[in-house]
Formats: sequence, structure tokens, C-alpha cells
Amino acid sequence: MANYTKKIGSFFLVLLTFLSINFSFANENIPKTDLDDYEKIYENLEEADFEYIFGIDPNQADDYTKYMYSPYPLFRSGINIIYKSKVIPPGYYLLTPREKNGKTYILFKENGRVVYTIPVYNEDIVVEEFYEEKFPHPKPNAYEKIKKKTMDFIGTKWGHRNQRTPIPKAYIEFNDKGEYWDMILYYGLKKYYLLFKKDM
Repeated sequence: MANYTKKIGSFFLVLLTFLSINFSFANENIPKTDLDDYEKIYENLEEADFEYIFGIDPNQADDYTKYMYSPYPLFRSGINIIYKSKVIPPGYYLLTPREKNGKTYILFKENGRVVYTIPVYNEDIVVEEFYEEKFPHPKPNAYEKIKKKTMDFIGTKWGHRNQRTPIPKAYIEFNDKGEYWDMILYYGLKKYYLLFKKDM
């Protein structure tokens, strides 16, 4: 009986080894995007084939009704950054993710107007702990607790027209990648990757 149990155990061990080897080979055949091949990524990106009339984002009015103040993160550029035929000069831009024609774009806005429409080359999910690590919350004092409760009451209980939603959390990374700038916009539950060329 013990001999029979050993044979069954050995069979399952060999079978398990065989299956794991097959799976490892199968995974190697799945094409993967190399996110470090910036030259290829940049070449494959296409410029937006549309424009916003008078630079007006049609969804902006809804966003300002939904939120108490601008929900868009502010990006300050101190250098020229280049995307294809567009040179984005130094300045302050509100960044707004938008989907159009099945693709995702980041709108660069000045004074509420869209001045540049840049496609993303990758999207990913933001892990829950990310914002807590980047923006740790100190323990609120008594005044801050009362203020928050009062604002929550006014914003959610004082009639339907006054309801306001907290703005999405946001964070921006801007990384030096040789002749390219790799930008990651964390916005709410998603992060968006953009690629720019340096102004050499």
C-alpha cells in the first residue's frame, strides 16, 4: 500500500512539473510591449485627428457643476516639451483625461481652453495605497473635524443643487529618459502615460 501511494505521489509530481514547464513556454509566446523602447513608442503614436471648437471642452461645464472647484491637476512646465509637430512652451496647464473615438487623450488647458491634445501610450490602474503614501494625512485637530463635518453637511445634505463630490486625487511624475520625457499622470483610479521629446 505504501509503495502504491509513492507511485501516485511521484506521478502527480512529474505531471505538475510537466504542466509548469508547458505554461512557462506558453507565456514566453505571448507578445509583450516593452515600455522602455521609447523611440518605438514615440514613432507609433499618432497626433489627434480632431480639434475642439474654440478650444472648448464640452464636458468641462459638467465637471465644474459636479465638483466644488477645478478637479484637474495643475502641471507647471519650465521647459519646451515636444510632441510630434507641437511644441508646448513653459507655462501652467490644467491636465484633463478624455476619451474620444476609442482612444484616451490628455487635454492641456490654459484659462479653461484646450491648447494641446496629447494621446496616451499606456493606461494602468492606481493601487489603493499610492495616494496614502504620497499624501499622508496628519491627524485632524478639533477645528478641522468640525470644519469637515460642516462642509460635508452643506455639500451633501443641504438640498440636491448644493451637492458636491470630492475631486479625484492626482499626482504627476516627469521622468528623464535620455532624449525623451516620460510623463505619468495619476488621476483618480487610473494612471496615464505620455511621451514627449526633448527640445535639444
